[in-house]
Amino acid sequence: MRQQRGVLIFITPVLVTAIVLMTVLATDGARLLVLQSEMQNQVNTAASAAADGAQACGGADIAMSTMSARALAAAQTAGYDGEGTLEVLPGVLESTEENTDLVFRSVPETALVRSNGVRVSMTREEPISRLIPIGSITLETSAAVRKEVNATISAAGSAADVEGGLLGELVGAVIGDPSYSVSPTQLDSLENTLVNVGDLLSQMGVASVADLVDEPLVDLLTGVTSLVGGAALPVGGLVDDLTNAAGIGGLYVSDVLTVVEGADVPANASFPVYDLVISTVMNSARVLSDPGSLLVLNLQTSESALLQGLTSSIDELADLDVALGLHVAEPPKLVYGPARQNSEGEWVTQFQSADIGLEVLISAGLSESTINSLISTLSLGLIDLNLLDDIEIPLVVQAGGGRGSFVSADCARGGNDNDVSLGFDLVDTAVDVETGTIDPVSGTVTPEDVHAEILELTINTILLGTYTEQLCVDAGLAVDLYGESALPSVIDNYPLECVDGDCARQSLASGNSADNFNADVDITSLDLTCGQSGLTAGVLSIASALVNPITILLEDVANDVVEGVVAPLLSALGVNPGNMSVTVVNANQNAAQLIENVSIVN
Repeated sequence: MRQQRGVLIFITPVLVTAIVLMTVLATDGARLLVLQSEMQNQVNTAASAAADGAQACGGADIAMSTMSARALAAAQTAGYDGEGTLEVLPGVLESTEENTDLVFRSVPETALVRSNGVRVSMTREEPISRLIPIGSITLETSAAVRKEVNATISAAGSAADVEGGLLGELVGAVIGDPSYSVSPTQLDSLENTLVNVGDLLSQMGVASVADLVDEPLVDLLTGVTSLVGGAALPVGGLVDDLTNAAGIGGLYVSDVLTVVEGADVPANASFPVYDLVISTVMNSARVLSDPGSLLVLNLQTSESALLQGLTSSIDELADLDVALGLHVAEPPKLVYGPARQNSEGEWVTQFQSADIGLEVLISAGLSESTINSLISTLSLGLIDLNLLDDIEIPLVVQAGGGRGSFVSADCARGGNDNDVSLGFDLVDTAVDVETGTIDPVSGTVTPEDVHAEILELTINTILLGTYTEQLCVDAGLAVDLYGESALPSVIDNYPLECVDGDCARQSLASGNSADNFNADVDITSLDLTCGQSGLTAGVLSIASALVNPITILLEDVANDVVEGVVAPLLSALGVNPGNMSVTVVNANQNAAQLIENVSIVN
């Protein structure tokens, strides 16, 4: 007993000290865990607030100072008292095909345009114990948050104000049916029909749009036909007809649709059927014209209400036929992605209108009654005429594809206002009109003036007897394109919250549009003598009298065909003459993605 009492006397203070020490350490450990949790909550809140100022979410004007101020204010609201260091690092939170886990890539302050989020970290030196001087520990927490707006963007065109025959000719040429036509009902159906992404993925049996782009294009068209009500409906019938087009074979969905890597297309997004159709047609036209032949389109005055309206006011004109040849250099695509740059300094979401050449051959016949009346008045019945040929006006319209980039978007803040502003950099479509033809192999223009042998004059004289002379048209044309002032390159108040999944299509343009497009055609040179010298005074007087009506004929016909035929067709193909235009079909703001203590990669 005496021995045991001695041991207890020695051990008891040790045990009490150990218990007190363990209690202190447990209390300090709990304190440190609570502090670590508070710090984590503060950086989570700070990162969420700062991510609103990143390039893909911060709107047109972003700055490191704005992100840092937002992070500090949010952290203070969450209880940050200024102890320790708060660091805000802009960057890109993303996954890749090689690594599906989200990782954070920091970007320098000079390259904020690459950012879609931020990483906020907090470090703090804290004593291990408040009571026992046993050193200190460094506490560190971090969180990275990604926020961005993704938009579905199209520069493929618009069916508005386009006569059905123009688009029908193009579709007919692609599917091999010269008599094909598109009715106003079909145009209206195309313009107003959207296909839901979720429904399309289910129809195609794929999990995501990333998988969809590898599918054959004909399968996509078949799926769209089923979703829009089948081939019995106007829009379904037109889409179904395209599945038989010769140029569809070998094409994939990626030829008409681009999804920026890492952009997740939500199931409630939608694609416009008209834009898919136009891109399909343009891709097919390029395939068909690759062997070295223009895709030929024909318009007949007797079958076109548009052409009949153009020719009815030109008294000197007996008939008008227009032949169109299409050379496609680069078709347009639908594009889905965010507003930021990649590591090479290029905007990741870029789009284009069609890069095409359009060969227009206008055949205009003179009115025999008008010319007869004119010549009879001048010649007192001594000259008889014979119309030899129509005047053919060869025009080439080169529409270099306009290009654009999605450069800014501001994230919605919730509440009742879920509208955003979307910004774009647009490069005008270069449209050039000149007389000539397109080399079907190279696509280059061969200059060519207007030339036609138009009249054979039989002259009856007492002294010289009867002889003949000819009059020709040799002329050069200059076509000046102009329009009204440019629109701004920002779409304000675009709704993220759609009614019945159908967001309004909103468009903007860098310059002109088919609605305000004008063409000014001038005769640069005109000679009616066929290059001959020594014509009689009577023939020269007739040639002189014909200069004015033939000048009017050439200018009016060329002007009206360019404005009334070429401009609407270019618009239907996604090339508004003289400008670049873009349509936003829908925009989606992804849910904020927060990763705690995420790894940083180079």
